[in-house]
Amino acid sequence: MNLKSLHRILNKYDNFKQNRLYTITRKFIFPFMLKVVSKLFQSKIDDKLIVMSAYGGYEYLDNTKYLFEFLNRHSDYKLVWITRSHEILNKIRKKGYKAVYIYDLEAIRLLRKAKFIFITHGYVDILPIEFSSETIVIFTWHGTPIKKMDESPIYDKWSDFFHLKLKYDQYVDYMLTPTKDKREHKILSKAFKLSLKKILPLGYPKLDLLFNKDENFITKLKKSHQIPDNIDRIILYCPTYRQNFTLNFPFEPEHLKKLNNLLENTNSLFLIKAHMFVKKINIIDYPNIKVITKTANIEELYLITDILITDYSSTMLDFSLLNRPILLFPYDHDEYLEEIGLYYNLEDIAPGPIFFDADTLIESIKNISQIDKDYKEKRIRIRDRFNKHIDGKSTERLLDFLKIDYRRNI
Repeated sequence: MNLKSLHRILNKYDNFKQNRLYTITRKFIFPFMLKVVSKLFQSKIDDKLIVMSAYGGYEYLDNTKYLFEFLNRHSDYKLVWITRSHEILNKIRKKGYKAVYIYDLEAIRLLRKAKFIFITHGYVDILPIEFSSETIVIFTWHGTPIKKMDESPIYDKWSDFFHLKLKYDQYVDYMLTPTKDKREHKILSKAFKLSLKKILPLGYPKLDLLFNKDENFITKLKKSHQIPDNIDRIILYCPTYRQNFTLNFPFEPEHLKKLNNLLENTNSLFLIKAHMFVKKINIIDYPNIKVITKTANIEELYLITDILITDYSSTMLDFSLLNRPILLFPYDHDEYLEEIGLYYNLEDIAPGPIFFDADTLIESIKNISQIDKDYKEKRIRIRDRFNKHIDGKSTERLLDFLKIDYRRNI
């Protein structure tokens, strides 16, 4: 039985997820089999081989995407993207880059020989095989933690029983962060059970894009997202996901009509971007209110956004690099604090005013010029607190640290 067949069988009985035997099979026995199979492949390192993936192998975005494309343009390394999606596989190959399906044995062979492996969410991006002791695994992550993360051990005694290295501290060599303060580093260290020595405050490669001042590039971005040329202002709403994995825009019909009228009168467009983990979106479109695909690159959207609206998401910290108006709309603040929790008092880290209901949020859009002036100093203060580097050179810093050769822009 090959890897593809076994994976199809596990998916076929996916409706038995609550069954303990299924859970043990999926999370421990399957990884154990992969570990055994991986040892059939030589682990002699190829110093020029780099493997990357993202979001459980299902997407092509975030830090690893930008690193992958940068190195494909500026280096002579052998670069491979591993994916579970045939759509992503074809997309990357059409770009002229190398991509391998995750359940091909070739994926295991490459992972065993790779000098560097870059991931965004953990081993789920690739495969839980036995890596070479010479392989360096970089956990790029994707955002500064504001909402609390599960700090309990991710795997129980079964991983030890099968001698599996599934815990972050057992296979991750470095973790990226844009932050400089020890408090943020300690949050990451505790949440992922990683030594503070493994936390690298070098910045996120994906945020380098925000320093791109090429107007032609921005014009192309707008066209790619089907934004009309005559639009004067773009407002981006990107809330974090809720536990039910559903995105509900908490506006009554009268609020939506009021908002759309304001947008029409100011020649504005209101874009709604769901979190990647959202499965269901309950929002009715109005002419000037559009739901944008959740797989859109958020960094690209930042570049064409004039006003950001969010809640507990680290998008507020990323977007602060552009020093543009930010509005916070944590409409379920008390409930969210009770169910999830935050590492900070939201007021302390908010780079803009906080609103809890639709009427005041709409009024704030009307008064955005004054809000922009009133919060400019605080925006800069929050930006500087949560971003150690403000120069668009995070990619180069990371590659220099890892001693990965690349051709520098002249």
